[in-house]
Amino acid sequence: MPPTNHLISILPSEEDWRQAAKKWHRTLLKMPVLAMSDSMKFLTPMPGCRTNQYLGGVSTEAQFYPYAPNKRGEGSTDITFRELPINFGAMNQDFEPNAFAQTLLGENAAVLGQGQARSEMAKLILSQVMAIAGEHLELALANAERDADGDTTMDLFDGFITIIAKEITAGKISAANKNLVEITDTIDSANVVDAMKYLEFGLDQRLRKQQRFLYCDPALVDLYNEGYQLTHPALPYNTQYNQPYIEGTNRRMTFAPLPALAGSEYMIIAPKMNMIVGFDNMSDLETLEVLRMDVDTFTLAAKMFFGVQLRTLDYRFLKVVKMSSAIELMSDFNVPETPGNGG
Repeated sequence: MPPTNHLISILPSEEDWRQAAKKWHRTLLKMPVLAMSDSMKFLTPMPGCRTNQYLGGVSTEAQFYPYAPNKRGEGSTDITFRELPINFGAMNQDFEPNAFAQTLLGENAAVLGQGQARSEMAKLILSQVMAIAGEHLELALANAERDADGDTTMDLFDGFITIIAKEITAGKISAANKNLVEITDTIDSANVVDAMKYLEFGLDQRLRKQQRFLYCDPALVDLYNEGYQLTHPALPYNTQYNQPYIEGTNRRMTFAPLPALAGSEYMIIAPKMNMIVGFDNMSDLETLEVLRMDVDTFTLAAKMFFGVQLRTLDYRFLKVVKMSSAIELMSDFNVPETPGNGG
């Protein structure tokens, strides 16, 4: 008599999948945002968004002056609203439960009780699918461009850089408006420290006094560490190599390396409050369920709301940096090819 295949016997049944989706509905719907934690710690989350939101900003030159009867100030006060588009996204992801039968996940599940094993396996697999969906959202934060007929996360919403590019075209972000600066020199390890100081010293004083982030390609942070080591050779080894702050900012400008900005020619200087990410995670309008498609295939069907926006374009809260080219970490190093194994 052949041995019992415990891996197959504990695979979640159709009912197990449905119950796991129902029981862990709220937790699973939060997984995409939780999977974006490396980027979200630098951004301002706005949960509970199911329709477009309006972000208010105040631009004023209000000031005191010597009293005189009926005298009016000359400075203007403008209250502006920027629309945060909240886009409704869907995911219908097919998967074959039998594909997990011989995995380590199944091996570990075999030591659990039958019901617990099936329930936990279903939860773990569904969680992994939702987490991967969140990774795609994270990678789209900068350059996604809304296309209602699209088929990928890059088509779901306008990312931060897409929004900025449109505002540059519209003339709302420009050197004249003091919220845009262009760097024409190529940034390398020899000049990166000075280049970052140049950015800092060129900011409006009201932006400089705020705690803010430099949203950038992760390669820039590596390049800055290399450049800092070159210009500060006396640093004690392995204690101050990683520089979280830009020198000369009084620890008020922190690197915010975003995976979505990898290879980008843009950087953004802004306080955290100016970088908004809207999603729901609260209502029953976001759904998640598991459906059987055929004998071997199930579909994880999920829906969620998502969008990003800059709260204000005011130069006291925003500086966009346009570089002449993307950061190339090893561009100024001669890296020899790996020799072959031949004699």
